[in-house]
Amino acid sequence: MIVIALLLIFYVLLIAGLCIGFFRLKNESTNFDNQMFSDTKTRFSIVIPFRNEAGHLQALLETLNCLDYPDELYEIILINDGSTDRSLEVIENFLAAHQRLELKILNNKRVSGSPKKDALNLGIAEAKMDWIITTDADCRVPSNWLKHYNYKILREACTFIAGPVCFYEDQNQLLDAFQQLDFLSLQGATIGSFGLNRPFMCNGANLGFLKSAFLRLNGYAANNHIASGDDVFLMQQFLEADAKAVGYLKTRDALVATAPQPDLKSLINQRKRWAAKASAYKSRFAVWVSVLVLLGNASVVAILFFAEIYYLLILKVAIDFLLIWCTANLFAQKKPFKQYLWVALVYPFFTLYIALVSQFGKFSWKGRDFRK
Repeated sequence: MIVIALLLIFYVLLIAGLCIGFFRLKNESTNFDNQMFSDTKTRFSIVIPFRNEAGHLQALLETLNCLDYPDELYEIILINDGSTDRSLEVIENFLAAHQRLELKILNNKRVSGSPKKDALNLGIAEAKMDWIITTDADCRVPSNWLKHYNYKILREACTFIAGPVCFYEDQNQLLDAFQQLDFLSLQGATIGSFGLNRPFMCNGANLGFLKSAFLRLNGYAANNHIASGDDVFLMQQFLEADAKAVGYLKTRDALVATAPQPDLKSLINQRKRWAAKASAYKSRFAVWVSVLVLLGNASVVAILFFAEIYYLLILKVAIDFLLIWCTANLFAQKKPFKQYLWVALVYPFFTLYIALVSQFGKFSWKGRDFRK
């Protein structure tokens, strides 16, 4: 019982520290009228791999068509990763109806164990602009997206920038609420870690980096045998090279919305894919946080047999609520909190299950099977 109590106390202290980091990290300014930032513009290549995303590409293209940034200062590169659905037809139909939008479509070339990294490498190699911005084909981007990146780059001389990501609402209310609250906790931890100057997470759905620095650091070469991790492992390389040049866009105006998983099976496979890369983390802080979060959630399950320390369970639920609430307030996503109590009770069991199956099995993603 003492061990369980100690683990929960350490977990609570960790989340409290991330809350402090969340408040320490300043919100981004939106003073785009400043003469320096209105006259100077960064050039961007937006690189987007896709595989069987016919149901999402229309929404993505509509938001890309509404980007508020000079057309000559950005390009869009889509990489088809062996789609077998109507994805290409959706793109062609949209381009025919929207003459303003210009983009390049490439066909992926598989050379490693990670199809997505292969697609990104191909897109980056073809990119003509100074900065690479990545997102996913099931996303929707804000109109001032590139303006925020430009402002951050010029103001802080960053070489790597992580941006905020959230889920947009779908029809399955219970599953959506679970995913949204889970994702808000991950985003809150991400923001908090940047505020503590100990970043350990980011998301490839909203990511930017200097192309020349990417090439100098050999990009994904060190981890292209791992199916996922194109975002986190790359950030770790940039941190090792120059931690001060790695920044975060803390503003809802740069928020990229992505699709939640449509069913429980897809959600489990997604989380297995995310968790499978944890054993390859090089950052000691990332490893320490991952282990402590896992043990903290395991302790929640164990504490059910020790009524005398239930108060620690209440303390954990409360500190988790604080971090998630701060993130939800920043992103204006408070609707899922109606489901918070049951999600807080179910989440530790879900976390333990994912941690176990991700280490001893395979997972499916985009119609392909992968092994850890």
